[in-house]
Amino acid sequence: MASALPRLHRPVLIVFSICLAAACAVHVKDLWQHGWLPYHFAPLPLNAYWTSLTFFDAIAAVLLLWRPRTGLALALLIITSDVAINLFARFYLRLHLRPLALTLQLLFLAAVVAVTLYARRMGAATQTI
Repeated sequence: MASALPRLHRPVLIVFSICLAAACAVHVKDLWQHGWLPYHFAPLPLNAYWTSLTFFDAIAAVLLLWRPRTGLALALLIITSDVAINLFARFYLRLHLRPLALTLQLLFLAAVVAVTLYARRMGAATQTI
């Protein structure tokens, strides 16, 4: 229900949806090339989490367009956990993650947080966001 947020948000939601679809495509490519749990360089819990993003990114991309409040909440949950886990993997586990990818994730996190706070302030979001 796109009308749940102000019209100003519709282009932003489309951009967020495209970003999540692109992230999903990266995970699908990894699965296609390397099989199930393709991140062999990482411990199993991280491998499983990153593999699960294939599904969660796709669900969030669709929900942002169909149910914006729910999609925005899921996108916030996904990107917050992804950045936290990736920073842990990069700086604690010393895994060699792509710096550009981590930078883009941090920028996407900032954008999703900003839009979520703006939506709440404008009264466009429910208390669940």
